[in-house]
Amino acid sequence: MLIVWLVAQVVQLVSESFGTPDWAIKTVLVPLAAGLPLVLFFAWAYEMTPEGIKRKRDVDRSQPITCQTVKKLKGTTAASRKLHSLIYKSRCKGSANWDLVDSILASSAQNNPANGITGVLVASEMHFLQVLAGEYESQNATFERISRDKRHDKVQLISFTEIEQRKFADWAMRGIGLFDLNHKLAVRLCKTFGEDSGNVRFRSTESEVMDSLNMLLPEERREQAHI
Repeated sequence: MLIVWLVAQVVQLVSESFGTPDWAIKTVLVPLAAGLPLVLFFAWAYEMTPEGIKRKRDVDRSQPITCQTVKKLKGTTAASRKLHSLIYKSRCKGSANWDLVDSILASSAQNNPANGITGVLVASEMHFLQVLAGEYESQNATFERISRDKRHDKVQLISFTEIEQRKFADWAMRGIGLFDLNHKLAVRLCKTFGEDSGNVRFRSTESEVMDSLNMLLPEERREQAHI
C-alpha cells in the first residue's frame, strides 16, 4: 500500500513538472488502484519465511526459531560487542540421563571458555533447557553448533536479548539434572510450571524460565550441601 501511494505521489509530481496530460496520468494510476486489492490479499494470505513465500495457513507457528533467525535479531556491529543472553529449549532424542548431561558439559568445558560463554543447562528425561551468556558473535556461533547437535531436536529459541551483566558468570556451563529431584521439590516445580509426561514442563518465555531457575538453583544447592 505504501509503495502504491509513493508511486502515485511521484506520478503527480512529474505530471505537474512536465505538463503531462490527464489521460497519461490515469493510464498509470488506474492499474495501480486496480492492483491494490491484490496486494492486500497477498499480504493477508501469504507470508515470507526462510524457505520462501508460503500461505499463512501452511506456516507452522509451533516450529522452533532456528539459528538463522538469531542472525537477524541483532546483527549490527555495535550490538556484536555487547553481552547477550540466549535461552532455548529442545527435545532429547531418546531419554536423557546423567551420562548424556556429562557428555554435553564436557563439550561445553572445551568450547565455552575460549568463546567467553557462560550459562546453565537443565535436563529432564525428555527435554533440555539452556541459558547462555556471551557476546553476539560467540553466541551465534555457539547456537549454530547446538542446533546441529544430533543428541536433540525441535530446538526452540525462547529469547535472545542484550544484557548488562551475566547471571551465571562463574559457570562455563553448570548442569542440573531433574532425574533425581527429591519428591517435594519435583511436586513444587510441577505445580508451579506444569507437568509434561511426569516431568517438569519447561516454559516458553524468558520470565518463566528465570522464575523456574530462581526456584530450582537454591534448592539444588541446598540438596548438594546435605550430600
